[in-house]
Amino acid sequence: MDNRLLIAFFIFLGAFLVLPIAMQKYQQSQMPEGAAAGVAGQAGAPAGSAAPARNPILDQPPLLNESNLIGTEWQMNLDQYKIKVTLSVGGIFYATHPLAKAITGMDYLEGRWRVEGNKLFVNTDISGKDKSIELVIAGTELYHVSSRGNVEKIERFR
Repeated sequence: MDNRLLIAFFIFLGAFLVLPIAMQKYQQSQMPEGAAAGVAGQAGAPAGSAAPARNPILDQPPLLNESNLIGTEWQMNLDQYKIKVTLSVGGIFYATHPLAKAITGMDYLEGRWRVEGNKLFVNTDISGKDKSIELVIAGTELYHVSSRGNVEKIERFR
């Protein structure tokens, strides 16, 4: 038997066996953190098992709505900065921070807010970049859920 043919056969066999494993590792490395663990956990789970439990705090029915949020003030953490946000009539909010004047040339940032069910959406334009945040209304409190699933309570001033 020709050695070249034998070598080609082993290369084909190696690629056939190793390629699926390599592709699976590559796909897992492209998934966001936590998603790979969730997929791996679901693969071994029985067919009737329930999804992972949500934070029970977030399951409270929303007691805040568009009408009773007007005039409230909250402190949010945005990119490591603590920003005071005042929700006003007409879906407009004003955000203040000591560095706002240095960044925007104004004493405050203006943006839009809206309520949809148990979600409060706020968005503004910061130095030409659209910044949007989705908050969860649970009871009389607001919470921010990070992309990693961490729940942060938004402090209410007024």
